Amino acid sequence: MDIFLVLIGCYVVFAVTILYTLLLGQSEFHRDGCVGSLYIFLTSGLQDCGFFARCCPKKLKNGSASCYNYFMYKPNRILQGFYLTLVLSGFYFFYYDCFPYIGGPYISSNHKYGAFFAISFTLFTFILSSNSTPGYINDSNYKLFKNSYPYDRYLYIKKNCESCNFIKPARSKHCRICDKCVGRFDHHCPWINNCVGENNLRYFLLFVFSTSMLCMYGAYLCGFSMYSFMKINDVKNLGYTKDGVWTPIPTAILLKYIAFESRSILPLGAFCFVISLFLFYFFFYHIWLISKNTTTNESYKWQDIKDQIKIERLKQKIIDHEKDLKDSNNKKDNNNNKKDNNKKKDNKKYNDSNIVEKVNEIIKNEIGDSDEEGTNLNKLKKRNKRQQLSSKESKDKDEFYTTLPLPKTFKELKNIYNKGLISNLLEVLLPKKV
Repeated sequence: MDIFLVLIGCYVVFAVTILYTLLLGQSEFHRDGCVGSLYIFLTSGLQDCGFFARCCPKKLKNGSASCYNYFMYKPNRILQGFYLTLVLSGFYFFYYDCFPYIGGPYISSNHKYGAFFAISFTLFTFILSSNSTPGYINDSNYKLFKNSYPYDRYLYIKKNCESCNFIKPARSKHCRICDKCVGRFDHHCPWINNCVGENNLRYFLLFVFSTSMLCMYGAYLCGFSMYSFMKINDVKNLGYTKDGVWTPIPTAILLKYIAFESRSILPLGAFCFVISLFLFYFFFYHIWLISKNTTTNESYKWQDIKDQIKIERLKQKIIDHEKDLKDSNNKKDNNNNKKDNNKKKDNKKYNDSNIVEKVNEIIKNEIGDSDEEGTNLNKLKKRNKRQQLSSKESKDKDEFYTTLPLPKTFKELKNIYNKGLISNLLEVLLPKKV
């Protein structure tokens, strides 16, 4: 196989893998698998690996850590500039390479106006979502946000925000990047350098949808431009005559010719198509969350609770197994002498310790030791501590300061914020505090 095609194939696989990992590595489906491990390695594990620590000087390592901290946890316009560079440079190549074929025999000239409208509308939604207020909570609007949602005592309890110096309203979160509390917090998006919350979730979704449609429309026009190029140049019938015999050009050489002569049409169309698939997935994932009246932040919280239920189930299995061992040993002890009795007690202790170790391994495998956004055993332990408040303390405090006891099964968990599909959509499209 031609080395040129191999390099193109390797580049496409590498780019898609990295993009897929960065976008979906934290999802519930992937976070405990290979994709989740690769995500942790790319985002935080690379600078901590032994090879990197040994090969890189301390100054370079400290500099990369500070750059990573600024890039990930400080307000900056780096990704905003990168997004604009991608969109404007892509449209530049599209204008000079694809526009000559639009208006020809195979593509209607109306697509020229459609292309300008698509790029203009996408940039408008980008500016709108970047400059819209997500719903920052302050003294003037605190009462409005406080009365918007009740505390469900699973995801949210009354808790003081030390930075803002007030009790956090339900469904709010203090963004460590913006350093402000945001009502109905969804996530912080570095692409728009802004939080996504109650007041601007609709603008953010419009931005994602318009960008995905722009990429899909660009891929569509690039495909027809490539078709026009092949028809006009009669690529299918290209060949040469040798010893009086006409021979078609080999496929590898033909692909090279198409790639070079069509200039940026082929790679631009492929890039737009792949990006549009990921963006559409991201958009419909948020639509699915909205249909359940759940935010991205809350989806991680729900997963924490489910993991805690798993742990409680495993603990109950240990307790039941210990009871069975005690009952069986007591029956056997009545028929044996003291020496045999001591041996069996030692064996019992050994078996019990093995069971505990196995269950701990299962917890680590199923739940994981730590995850940046989602499951974290430390978080689950803190939740247990909050649930273990004494009865005297709980009587003195408001009930909304304490969490409810966890149910035995996932089905018993209820999202009190879910009011039905239509009401959930209207809540996002027509928020109360605009």
